[in-house]
Amino acid sequence: MGDFFKDLVYSKDDVITFPSGIPGFEKTKDFVIVSIPEYTPFEWLVCTDGTRLRFAIINPLLFMPDYSPAMVKEQLGDLEVDKPEDILLYSIVTIRENPLESTANLVGPLIINRVKKIGKQIIIDDDRYGTQEPLIRKK
Repeated sequence: MGDFFKDLVYSKDDVITFPSGIPGFEKTKDFVIVSIPEYTPFEWLVCTDGTRLRFAIINPLLFMPDYSPAMVKEQLGDLEVDKPEDILLYSIVTIRENPLESTANLVGPLIINRVKKIGKQIIIDDDRYGTQEPLIRKK
């Protein structure tokens, strides 16, 4: 999969800055979102600093349409959001070899202001969700 990201072409307008980094990777601030058609619905949050850091991400509403994490306004303050439709919502995914075992972190959603290109991973205090929610629910 590394081949997709080796010669990544993007403009500075594509760069999303995470002022606080991502928990565990606080020094890493600048990312781009990369869509690869054959991996839809997954996308990739790829660090632009030359490291190989990247995260598989997904819009959690695709597999959990009623996902509505409880956020407090203070958590969103530094995102400078003017309108709700400026927000992109993602969850970081752990992709397993067996797709049925792949999970998403619904406790730490990524919130991105797509207009101002500012992102943040927030940690929600909401016991309805876990850090390893299955993407595919067994019937």
